[in-house]
Amino acid sequence: MKIQTSHFRFTKGCFFLLMLLTAGTVHAAMTLGKLAEDIYARVDGDTISTSDYKQALHNAVRSKFYHGKIPEGKMQEVQRDTGRELITERLLLQEARRRNIQPDENFVKSTLDATLKKYEQQYGKSEKWPEYKARFVPSLKAHLQQKSLLVQLDEQIRKVAPPSDEQVRKYYREHKDKFTSPEQLRVSVILLQVMPSSPVAAWDEAMVEGRKIYKRLQNGADFAELAKLHSGDASAENGGDLGYLHRGMLAKKIQEVIDGMKPGDISKPVKVLRGVAIFRLEDRKKPVLNPYEKVKDRAGRLWSREQGELARKKLIDDLWSATEVQINSRYYQEDDQGKLAAKEKK
Repeated sequence: MKIQTSHFRFTKGCFFLLMLLTAGTVHAAMTLGKLAEDIYARVDGDTISTSDYKQALHNAVRSKFYHGKIPEGKMQEVQRDTGRELITERLLLQEARRRNIQPDENFVKSTLDATLKKYEQQYGKSEKWPEYKARFVPSLKAHLQQKSLLVQLDEQIRKVAPPSDEQVRKYYREHKDKFTSPEQLRVSVILLQVMPSSPVAAWDEAMVEGRKIYKRLQNGADFAELAKLHSGDASAENGGDLGYLHRGMLAKKIQEVIDGMKPGDISKPVKVLRGVAIFRLEDRKKPVLNPYEKVKDRAGRLWSREQGELARKKLIDDLWSATEVQINSRYYQEDDQGKLAAKEKK
């Protein structure tokens, strides 16, 4: 019986380390050194074990790369990022304890009970379950306690004073793209449906039929009537009218066709995923900047979220700069561009 305790390690790494990490450069307080083989790093006296690092690296590779296969030349980058994530988490846990944050025991207990119930159902009949449970429970409980500390710390970090109207207006002016309704296109379609797996002859036949319909449209035939007669799309009963669509809702190939059209234009037959289609552009609404009064609440929320992000990044940067961090040089390599300022201690 093998219990997948690594799931909890990965959850911890994925949920917090990717969320909280702002690594991109290594700060002056970091050095490389010759440490014992079973120690990955020392963080202000605390140690991160090599086994924890290797488990985190294994999880990172599995989560980021298809079938766990790392592209050529990427391994050192993944190793560096994994190490930074582990160190950042340790720095945050140290900060949580300095702030005297205590684990939320209700969260710990409820999550632990729910997890154990799941594992009891899966492994409870095994003779080895009691032995695994005795080792598994303390590890999971410790992880949940740390997770609780990090959640509470993150809430404290991100908590900022409500913005003034002037601050929100400034954010609105500087981020107009966030408050602009995108271009809308009203499109109609006649779809001559063909199964993707159909032989070439079926596609050719549909294209021939499409050209005949296109010629009739050019001679003044009613698009809506022909859509009702020939289209296999659900919009046929509405004369092919798809209504207003935002940019990005259409497939790239179709969007490229529509982009070259003016209202009233009819496209030549084009192959699409579901067959051969003819499009008519009914209307094009330009992007519109929503007035401040309509979006000020959302602007305020976005301002607060951005300020929370900045506060989080600043704290992590300050922790890296103010804390002595030593990484085992056998597990950490500088990048080719020399961006990492770490100096190896002999």
